[in-house]
Amino acid sequence: MVIHKLLFTAGIFAMTALNSVHADELKETKANRVSNELVMQIHVKLGPEEDMGKGADGHRINYPIVGGTFVGKGMKGTVVPGGADMSVERADGVTHIDALYRLKTDDGQIIIIHNAGIWRPNAQGLAKQAKGQALTEADYYCRTIPSFKTQPGNYAWLSDYVYVGTIDDVSDDEVLIGVYRVDGA
Repeated sequence: MVIHKLLFTAGIFAMTALNSVHADELKETKANRVSNELVMQIHVKLGPEEDMGKGADGHRINYPIVGGTFVGKGMKGTVVPGGADMSVERADGVTHIDALYRLKTDDGQIIIIHNAGIWRPNAQGLAKQAKGQALTEADYYCRTIPSFKTQPGNYAWLSDYVYVGTIDDVSDDEVLIGVYRVDGA
């Protein structure tokens, strides 16, 4: 019972402190609060896209992950064939990315990566799409949130951070994934 009273009192104190920040004020509380560092690049080879049809949540397309290579801080290796990016394009043109695949390090460790995010054309991209023109990277926003599952050992640090990812088209059947660890003060 004493613990519950302490937690309640701490909660009231925290709410009072938060109320002192006004909703109409937006300012950094600490300089350099967020920074990032490139920690991995993954060259993902894709198989032929598989049209899964339209559903209640949008038009689903699978981009099979058939191989590739990667390099990162203290590691390198291959992309294990058999993964998938089961993307869903909404009616408004925004695509939800949902990729799940595995990496195999040169020393034999398996790292599972789940990379979810958003691809969204900007106004210029929408205009190009309407005309049937190809889009460039300036025509859309694309960011992901990679997360990792590892075995204990050399690569366990991958499970201890938050990451932001980028996706760059290399060719019709290959993309380059950039993985940035989010750090800061």
